Amino acid sequence: MTSNNALVPDPDKQDDLASKFWQWPFLNVGLRMCSWDDGIIKYFLLGNPAVYWGSTASIGILGLIVGYYLVRWQRGYVDLKQSEIDYIHYSGLYPVLGWFLHYLPFVIMSRVTYVHHYYPALYFAILTAGFLMNWSTNPLAKRNRSYEWAVYGGLYVLVTGLFVYFSPIVFGMTGSNKDYRYMKWFEKWRVTD
Repeated sequence: MTSNNALVPDPDKQDDLASKFWQWPFLNVGLRMCSWDDGIIKYFLLGNPAVYWGSTASIGILGLIVGYYLVRWQRGYVDLKQSEIDYIHYSGLYPVLGWFLHYLPFVIMSRVTYVHHYYPALYFAILTAGFLMNWSTNPLAKRNRSYEWAVYGGLYVLVTGLFVYFSPIVFGMTGSNKDYRYMKWFEKWRVTD
C-alpha cells in the first residue's frame, strides 16, 4: 500500500485538532468536535482529569512497586506469598502490558494523531489504577473495613463531582462558548477558543 489516505502530517498545514502522543496520558489537550458557532450545540472531547491523571500515575506507581519487590527479592527477602505475586502478575502487569501495546503504535508511527487514539490504552491504565487501589486498600480492610470504604467513597465523590463539573462538555454546550470559560483549566484546553 503506497498511500495512507493523507494521514501523514503536512508540515505546511496548521492542524488545531491534531495532538502528540505524549499529551494524551496527561490530559494536555482535548478535541473540539464541531463548529464553535454560538447557534449550535458544541462538544469537546476531554476526559475526567481524576481518571486520566490517576490512571497515568498508576502506571508509574506500579513500576515502582514491582521494582521495590524485585530488589527486595534479589536481596533474599520474602515479602510476598506466591498468591500475591500471581495477583500482581495477572491483575497489575497484564493491564500495563495492554496499555503499552495500545500506546506504543502511536509513539512510533508518523501519522496524524488525535486524542481519541489514546482511549484503548486508557482502558488498560484504568484497570491498573483499579488494581493499585485494591492493592493499597487491602491492608486497611484487614484492620477496619470502614477505612477502605472511606477511600473508595472519596474517589467516587471526586470522579462523580468532576463528571458533573464537566457535564456541559459531555451533554453539549449551548449558547456562547465564553459561558464555559470556567472549564478551561489549562491553556491547551481549547474549550472556549
